Parts: sequence; structure tokens; C-alpha cells
Amino acid sequence: MNMDQLTKILRQSIGNSIQILSCDLVGGGCINQCYHLVTDDRAYFVKCNERSYLDMFEKEHEALVALAAHANLLIPKPINSGKVENDSYLVMEFIESSSQSTYYWERLGEGLAGMHRQTKNLFGWETDNYIGRLPQSNKWHQSWTKYFVQERLRPQIKLARDSRILPPDVQIDLEKLCGRMDQYIVPGLPAFLHGDLWSGNLMTGPLGEPCLVDPSVYYGHREIELAFTRLFGGFDERFYQTYNQCYPLEAGFQQRFDIYNIYPLLVHLNLFGRSYLSDIRQILRKYL
Repeated sequence: MNMDQLTKILRQSIGNSIQILSCDLVGGGCINQCYHLVTDDRAYFVKCNERSYLDMFEKEHEALVALAAHANLLIPKPINSGKVENDSYLVMEFIESSSQSTYYWERLGEGLAGMHRQTKNLFGWETDNYIGRLPQSNKWHQSWTKYFVQERLRPQIKLARDSRILPPDVQIDLEKLCGRMDQYIVPGLPAFLHGDLWSGNLMTGPLGEPCLVDPSVYYGHREIELAFTRLFGGFDERFYQTYNQCYPLEAGFQQRFDIYNIYPLLVHLNLFGRSYLSDIRQILRKYL
């Protein structure tokens, strides 16, 4: 994206008088082009993609607003989402990163526990959204097991099957697991979740505080959120200890983490290919 397009984006979002003083292309995952723009007003973070990604940016905008309303943690403020020419965009405040404070992990554990205590009478969310660039269904359910199977696992299984990257034996075992899910997971209250919490969506704010980015929010069982933090690592044990002190987990929760992580592994299978099949097979062997 050139400077003229970025200027149009900011003027649509902020005002016609704004001037860009510097522009840096920065890392923002594997989906979007991301820019750090310094203006005569302040610094902004801008995500850009093709026009067809507008709905994804609008859902992220909404999710950031919801996350800020539910979490006593630093969340970047979204400013505008829209389209310019053949591209779509999301503009938000730029968070200046620094080194972690002494109690960074304790603050994250306390903040996430407080967020998870915010509940509702159903599992789901008011709109569908996205996990990465993949659509994520959020129909309301009374049962967490039904929600997890019908709105999380089965859509990803179907996508992998239709893309011909899911071997028949793995599909059969996944369907067996779905049919037996009540044996493996426990009931719980619907908790407000970030929805895509791994170390890549956690950063450090200007005062050394934890900052959450790239949410995919919904009301779900809090164990699925904590399970995902374990999948790729990067979270200090002080985080888990503080979380459990603030909001104790049900006995045996660590034995359920693998079954929840089938969902992000299926997402990664659909996004990045067959290299994630071995991890899925390993979990299936554990439970079947």
C-alpha cells in the first residue's frame, strides 16, 4: 500500500488535516499488511488487506471494543474500519512496547481471571466472527459440549475434509471424539473469552503491563482459553499460579487441555497445512 492510500485511510478515519510524518511496515501476523504511522497528531497502527476482508476488520473492531469493556487490562483502542479503493483497513491506536514489569505475569493472571468471571446464561456471541482469517460460528447454545462440537470442531473438520487435507481415518476418529465429548469435558459457566489467546496475541505496553491484541471474543468455557495458552508455550508459571489463586479451576483441568487444543490445531491445519496432523493424531490416540 502506498503513502497516498495510507493518507486517505487516516483522513477518512481521523480528519482531512492529518499529516503522516513517518511510515514503517511492521509485523502483524501472516494475514495482513500492517503499518506504524506517526502523524502530526499521534501514532497509529493500521492493518490493511483486500476489500473482501472488510467484514473481518469490522468484527475485530467490535471485538476490541467488547474486550476493553470486559477486561481490566490494556487493549488497543480501535478508531475506524472501512475501505479505500480496492482495499479494506482497520485503524487503531499504536501501543508503544517496552520490557515487562516485575509483576507482568501476575497482572495478566489477575486480569484474565477477572475477565473470565464475567458471565452470561448462554455460550456463544451476538455475531459470528473470525479465527485468523477463517470464519467462526457463534450461535447461542445452552450446552457447552454442544457448542464446542457444533460451533468449533465440526466446521473445522468439514473445512479440512472439503480441502482434502484430512485423512479419512483422522476424520472418523474426530467424529468418534465428538460423539463422546460429554465423557471428557465438564460443565462450566459461560465466561467472556479473548478467544485467540496465545503468546503472539500478547504484548507488553509502555509501562511494562500486559496488553491483549487480535481478539476473537465469545462466551465459552474458560478452560479452552487456558488450554490454548499451553499449546505453543510462552506463558510464565506465575501467570497460571495467580490465575488459579484468583479463580480456582476445577480438578483435573490439565487432563482436559489436550482435547480443547484440537480446535486450534484444526484451525492451523486449515490455515497452514498437514504439518499439524501429527499433533491431532497424538491427541486422538490419547482419548480413543
